[in-house]
Order: sequence, then C-alpha cells, then structure tokens
Amino acid sequence: MRKNTYHHGDLKNSIIKSCHKLLQKKGMTDFSLREVAHLSGVSHAAVYRHFQHKDEVLEILSAIGFDRLASLQKKVAKDKKNPDEYFVKLGLVYIQFALKNPNYYKLMFQTKREKESKDLKRSKLKSYAVLVHGCRFFLKAKKRKENHRSFALMSWSLVHGFSNLSLETNFPISEGKRLNQTQIELAETMLRFAT
Repeated sequence: MRKNTYHHGDLKNSIIKSCHKLLQKKGMTDFSLREVAHLSGVSHAAVYRHFQHKDEVLEILSAIGFDRLASLQKKVAKDKKNPDEYFVKLGLVYIQFALKNPNYYKLMFQTKREKESKDLKRSKLKSYAVLVHGCRFFLKAKKRKENHRSFALMSWSLVHGFSNLSLETNFPISEGKRLNQTQIELAETMLRFAT
C-alpha cells in the first residue's frame, strides 16, 4: 500500500509541489499527471479531482514562474546615484532566472495558449510591470527622454534574446571564452552597452 506524502486537507498543494519537482527534473514534454500522482503518493484519480488536465497544471506552474521572476526582480535595489548598476542587475536577474530554471523559463515563454486563466494573465502583467517601472526609474534617474514602455520592450528583448541563445545554443559560452568572460560576465557586458 502506498504511503501518502501529504497532510490531510493539503493534497492540492502537495500535488503542485510534486508538479514543480517533475517540471524541474523532466521539463514539460515529459510531464504527465500519472507521474505527478506517483510523486505525490496518491492515485491518478486523486490528481484529477483537483485538476482537469495536464495543461491546467502547466498553466499554474507558468504563473508561479512569472511570480518568482517578478519577486526576484523586485528585490533589486533602486539606486538613483547609480542607475546603470540597477539596470544591469535587473537584467542579470532575468538571465540568471532563465539559466537556473530552464524548464520553467521554456514553459513560461515558449508555450502558446489560446485562452489563459486570470491568474496567469495577472502573473504575466505583474512580472512585466516590474520591468516597465524599473525602466521608468532608470530613464528618469539618467534624465533621458525615451518612452519608458518602448525602452522596456527593448530591454526585455535584449535579456530574453540572450537567455534563449544561452538555453538553445552554445554561442554565449563559446563567445565568452573567446573574450575571456563567463556567460554571466558576457551578459553583464551586453547590458552595460545598453545603458
């Protein structure tokens, strides 16, 4: 008989924790609710009492990913005396999140959905708002007149592109070696060019 690994009344959270572990380990392509049930120590039917299908769970995990990214970026201290450092650190947090959590990152940004839940939409907007507000702060501190929303899109494109190159190719690593820089040092150099 299988031993339950959750506390009574907390099955849904236990399942989500198991989903997190499975996503980190296998990614979304090898993600199955049957394996989630096994990790949670419950029957397959028990998982379906809380979640209708795999995509619902993946959407919840995607929202968690956006919330974590937003939380990490919010922790970057704003410094009016040195806005360049703030901008660089804000970008590096994004890239480091992608490199440390590649399966979350791919789920968040490489999954097209016809209809998204309110929770996922809210998490996405919250995450992007951190970047938009950060870019507004940066431009104001530098006394620059660019539109902060356009600047935010450019900044996002920069870190997102570097993150994708890092996850999908060896180019940032090989180019960093040619320049005697680590991948993160190369990312920092790139971000400093944008300030």
